[in-house]
Amino acid sequence: MPLLERSKLIFREMTECETEIVMEMLKDGYRETENRLLLYAMTRPAALLLMAVGSSALRFALSSFAAALLVPVLCVAALLKLALRWRSGLPHTCLWVAVYDDEDVCGCAAFNPKPGGRPELPALELHGLAVSRWHRRSGVATFLLAAFEERARASGYRQATLRVDPVNRAAIALFEKHGYKPSLGDGVGGGGVRLCSNISLEYTKDL
Repeated sequence: MPLLERSKLIFREMTECETEIVMEMLKDGYRETENRLLLYAMTRPAALLLMAVGSSALRFALSSFAAALLVPVLCVAALLKLALRWRSGLPHTCLWVAVYDDEDVCGCAAFNPKPGGRPELPALELHGLAVSRWHRRSGVATFLLAAFEERARASGYRQATLRVDPVNRAAIALFEKHGYKPSLGDGVGGGGVRLCSNISLEYTKDL
């Protein structure tokens, strides 16, 4: 799709009548990465160990070797899928939308102050950024990210943070292109990239 005219895009708070379309937009964006994220989670050492232990135990209870291998995989997959679905819920957060030509809601961003941040470095955390299927590759994601950062600066925040799934290469490329860097293990330096408890990677940018 061709780039939209930047002058016709505005960034404002979501209205109540737009709730349904915005939530569907966020869910649609999450569904596209869920299966890839599930595969990623199942290849982590902890999941592989759990499946190996389960398979070894089931070999004594089941007469089928194939079933002993398959049942733990299916159980772990089901548990991870439930965990990912639970994780996809947004906390109580601000929802803003990108509107084109005063009427077309083409993207949204969800953000909130980051809890537990340092007083001298207040941070605004981006919980979700989504673009409607009809407006992808048209500059809306870049507009939303810039608008989010502008909003953070205007509100007195000195840092922007976000979390992105490691399988979402397009989003990672977008964030890195605009100056976001992976958080380090202790939040200050050293320790390597931090892998959050919900599998996502944390990125930060000083404003």
